[in-house]
Amino acid sequence: MTALAIVGIAALIASGTTALPFQRLVTLVGVGGSKIQYLDDPVVRAQLLRHHMAVQLTALGSREAARVPLDGVDFVFPSGQPAAELVAERRVAAQQYSSPYRVFVSPIVLATYREYAETLRAAGVARPQANQDPEHPFYYDLDLDEFLELARAGQSWDALGIGAWGFTNGNTVLAQTTDVCAANSAATYLGLVAYVIRGGVPVSVPDAVDLAHQIKPLFREQGLPTRNPDGIYFIPEGRGILPIVVIYEHQYLAYQLQRVDGGGEPDQDRVLLYPDVEFQSEPTVVALNENAQSLAELLGTDSVLRRRALELGYRVLDPRLENSSSELPRFLAERGVPAPAISTSYTRGLLPDVPMLEAMITTVGDCLPMP
Repeated sequence: MTALAIVGIAALIASGTTALPFQRLVTLVGVGGSKIQYLDDPVVRAQLLRHHMAVQLTALGSREAARVPLDGVDFVFPSGQPAAELVAERRVAAQQYSSPYRVFVSPIVLATYREYAETLRAAGVARPQANQDPEHPFYYDLDLDEFLELARAGQSWDALGIGAWGFTNGNTVLAQTTDVCAANSAATYLGLVAYVIRGGVPVSVPDAVDLAHQIKPLFREQGLPTRNPDGIYFIPEGRGILPIVVIYEHQYLAYQLQRVDGGGEPDQDRVLLYPDVEFQSEPTVVALNENAQSLAELLGTDSVLRRRALELGYRVLDPRLENSSSELPRFLAERGVPAPAISTSYTRGLLPDVPMLEAMITTVGDCLPMP
């Protein structure tokens, strides 16, 4: 339920709107995946206050957010389309208000360290993107099929030649994900793996379950899923804990921008692998009432909020809210951060339809089905 209150002096001062007349503050309750952190950013909160809006947020995994009771909730902000579709289906079944709104996009990438990327490069599995310095690239294209074949064959990093970089690692070559039962990034990576192994999407739920059983060892081999792999990746000890983790592009770019803004240089030890089968994750605000719809529209149109999305590494959508624009590469260049290639040569991966993806998630993760 949307809460209404009178804007107080402190809120007005914080938002820079003391010259405006007192107006009612619309407080919106939201739940969502990792992208809901964008709404908790101080710059975003301050700008929302200038529009007389405030948010009360609960962060969950995207799939978890799609499961929670929605009484008293104004919007759900999952990190990808599957969870957004699940919320919309629940609302349609109950004949209740539901309006999805895409805000920005951020592709799934594999974050690693230079020595691991160069080991894959020497094996012919990865190559620097065309716009990169070939000696010290920040971004590589990854042959996802060949990468998965290394895991299916049980190939270890030691066998692949990581020793040439002064490291030893007897673990199997694979990528670590978050919990597939909870998080959109893990579910999206599952979908990409399925697309590559199957050569397309499954055609039925039984087909999806059979495919999931084939894929399950690749996820089980990584051990227990990590709740916050990106947090581990960005700490000094991360190299020895998680050599490759599945994250969103914006998390890496935000990290590099923060380093540069702090007076440092971009981190040359941490690099990204872009799967040659690409899927653009599209965080979607599912508005459950008209006030939340106003919030969603503001996120896509307000210049301050769009600029802040760029500063946090997102690919903002064009004015028609259809395609990711070219603003991000220009912005990164202005700030002195190398930009990834905005390639159109990748194979466009397709996720299975929601019922089939759900069947795969519950099979691979041994998790409860959606209610």
